[in-house]
Amino acid sequence: MSDYRSWQPIYNAMCPQPGARDLFLLVLINGRRVTIQHASDHARWRSAAERLAHEHQCQVKVLPMTGDELLNFLRIVPGPPQPIEKLKEDDPEFYEQSVRNCLDVLRECGTQEDREQALELLAKLGTLQ
Repeated sequence: MSDYRSWQPIYNAMCPQPGARDLFLLVLINGRRVTIQHASDHARWRSAAERLAHEHQCQVKVLPMTGDELLNFLRIVPGPPQPIEKLKEDDPEFYEQSVRNCLDVLRECGTQEDREQALELLAKLGTLQ
């Protein structure tokens, strides 16, 4: 069986669609990391990658990744989890923002799973009685 990969252009952009859990886009040019972007910007980065590959004859990859995949790629080992109950005392500003984010999800999000997770987190944060 013949291998037809040699018929494809050498310089191109590879930009698979992000999956449901992908949060980040890792952008590589000729194998070197150049930026990390939010997955919601995929269409914009795909267009830019295709233009760049064509105009500058280089390999561009826009790779969607989950948070865990990105940490692994960057060789970052997360620290041990901290009890969420202490968050209000340890970081009140972050606590308040977390509560606001959960309430926004409850008001504006369309999926039942996201609303259930927001309610569960609000309960862990101690905001629900």
